[in-house]
Amino acid sequence: MRLGLVLATMLMLMAGAALRANAGQFVDVESARTNEGRLIGYLARPSGLGPFPAVVILHTSAGFRSDMLSWADRLRRWGYVALAVDSFGRRGIEVANNASQGEQLADAFQALRFLKKQPFVRADDVAVLGFSLGGISALAALERGSVAAKIFTDKFRAGIAFYPDCAGTSGIMTGPTLVLVGELDDWTPAAACEAMVAGRDDLGVSRTPGDRSMVELVVYPGAHHGFDIADLRFTSGVQSKGHRLEYNDAATRDSIERVRTFLQRTLPAGSAK
Repeated sequence: MRLGLVLATMLMLMAGAALRANAGQFVDVESARTNEGRLIGYLARPSGLGPFPAVVILHTSAGFRSDMLSWADRLRRWGYVALAVDSFGRRGIEVANNASQGEQLADAFQALRFLKKQPFVRADDVAVLGFSLGGISALAALERGSVAAKIFTDKFRAGIAFYPDCAGTSGIMTGPTLVLVGELDDWTPAAACEAMVAGRDDLGVSRTPGDRSMVELVVYPGAHHGFDIADLRFTSGVQSKGHRLEYNDAATRDSIERVRTFLQRTLPAGSAK
C-alpha cells in the first residue's frame, strides 16, 4: 500500500474541502471484501433532518479527484445527500487496473448500503452517478440481468453515466438512466452508446431484443472525452493513453442542468434550489 500517496491525496482533498462553505465530511465506508478494511468517502448532506434522496458518486480511472467533491457539494445544494467513494486510495491504486471496474462496482453497492442505513436518507431513492470508469460501473449497476443484479439485493433507483464505455452493456435497464457523451470522444465512443440505445450488435456483443426506453442518451457535438474536467478548463486539451481529453464549457453547463432535471424527475428533492 502506498500510504504516503494516500495521505498526501487525502490532505489535498481535505484542504480543498475546508475552503468551501458548508462542506461535507470524510467518512469510512465498509468494503465488500472483509480483508480490505474500510474505504474513504466524502459525504455531503443538506441541512435539516430529511429524509432526503441520495446519490453515490463514482470516479474515473484517474482516481478520486476534486471534481468528485465539487459534484457532491453541488448535489447537496440541490437537496440531495451525496457520497463520493474513493475506490483507489486505500487499495494503493494510482490508475485503473484490470480489477478496478469490478471493485468499484462492489464499492457502489457498499455505498448504497451505507446510505440506506442513514436516518436522513430516503432509502428507496438513491441514484448512482459515474464518470468514465465510474460511468461503466453506473451502467452495470442498473443493467437488467447483470452480474451485479444477481449478487446485490439492494437496488439503485436511477443512474447517470458521463462518457462511459457502452460497448459491453445491453441497454436494458432496471431504472431510468442518463448517458452523456461527446461526439468526438475517441476513448469511449458515442457510436457505442448509440448502438446500445438502438439495441444493435457492437464489437462482438450480441444484444437481445428488449425495452431500452429507460435510457436517455445525450451526445454533445464537438465534445471530447472528459469534457467536464475542471482541470482542463484553461488548456487546449491533453493526450492521455493515446486519447484526447478536452474541456467543453457548453457541454459542461448543459450536462449539469440535464443531471439536475433528470434527478428532479426521478428522485424529486423537495428543498432543491
